[in-house]
Amino acid sequence: MHKNIKIITYTNFPFGGASANFLRYFSLSLIHQKNCVEVLLPTGGYFGNKIDINIKRKGEIEKIKFRHLGFIKHPRNYFGKFIDNTFGLFLPMIHLCIQQYFKKTDIIISYDITFVNTLLQLITKIITKSQFIIILPEYYEKPNNKLFTLALLKWYNFYFGMKYLIKYADKYIVASTYLKKLLKMKIKKDIDVLVLPNLIDPSSFSIKTNKHHQKGKITIGYTGIPTRKDGVIDLIKSFRILNEIYPKTHLLLIGDITNGNSLIPYLKKYAGNLKILKNITFKGLVSYKEIPELLQSCDILTLTRPSGIFAQAGFPTKLGEYFACKKPVVITSVGYIPFYFQNEKHVILVKPEDIYSIVNGFEKLILNKKLSKRLCKNAYIWMNENLNYKNVSRKIDHFIKMEKRCAE
Repeated sequence: MHKNIKIITYTNFPFGGASANFLRYFSLSLIHQKNCVEVLLPTGGYFGNKIDINIKRKGEIEKIKFRHLGFIKHPRNYFGKFIDNTFGLFLPMIHLCIQQYFKKTDIIISYDITFVNTLLQLITKIITKSQFIIILPEYYEKPNNKLFTLALLKWYNFYFGMKYLIKYADKYIVASTYLKKLLKMKIKKDIDVLVLPNLIDPSSFSIKTNKHHQKGKITIGYTGIPTRKDGVIDLIKSFRILNEIYPKTHLLLIGDITNGNSLIPYLKKYAGNLKILKNITFKGLVSYKEIPELLQSCDILTLTRPSGIFAQAGFPTKLGEYFACKKPVVITSVGYIPFYFQNEKHVILVKPEDIYSIVNGFEKLILNKKLSKRLCKNAYIWMNENLNYKNVSRKIDHFIKMEKRCAE
């Protein structure tokens, strides 16, 4: 039986970061199984400056309906942000309760968890008599800052949601086995959990172009938010050593922080101090349309995350994109990465926070073209079987519609 499904997200949609990409393909997988899906956006979008910002109050993309309930764009001034965030708390409940008189909502799916949002959505679940599913993409570490900051307030909002409210959901979709185990430990009863690392449409990355390729260079590429948890400083350090050995190497860094001060000036200064700035290209935030072309211009793709709870709890969404490009990948052996992938079969596994291990990983691929081809082939097969939204759509559909039980 087909369902009327509402997805609530306080992140960007349909474009503008990893969460937007996941939710777009997640929605497509549900539509692929003939469900009716609408994404509700309680607050305005934010992604850099005029990049991939949706300017329609409601619309449709690839048969996915979406609707802004409040601001279309997240205000830049403090008062506007306060109004947007405050009204955004209540708008999903008001909208869904009104809509209940016109068309019943069968399933409410909430992306991520906070105490306030989840409390109001649980009230909405009771009023509308809908099934309530939570998507938990990662686990957030408590900020080290001893002062009471906005980051600390956001963490407490997440922490109390996890501690007191998450147990009242009907089902859970998580990014990793770590999160599944964490939920079962916290809730202490049989629960329905689906591990869904990521979703992707590989055809979007199958383009062949030399538009951004630097002739005569071996380009190593990274895409994402270049913060500590992606280990970009370790990547730059390791590239400095690699570049001394192989002067024709080039580093391409794609991405920046999506809502706040740019990280690029700091990273450029850091690279300048290491005297390798001329061999690094900082693209910053780019449109989703440019990502496939930029990744295809690379010879090797990488992610050098350090160890930490964030690495254990999450699954790097960019990995699916890397594999879809059929490029060899060097990645640190953190979290459940070694559980999914074998060294020198799917990827090159290197030690986290070990600069020389990372350099050695790159060197293996530079010197061994046969190894690179083998990795590309095996990784693409794994991606197609496990992350292609069309191939896993039936599994997702079955999970959200099955009778309540413990899903393995």
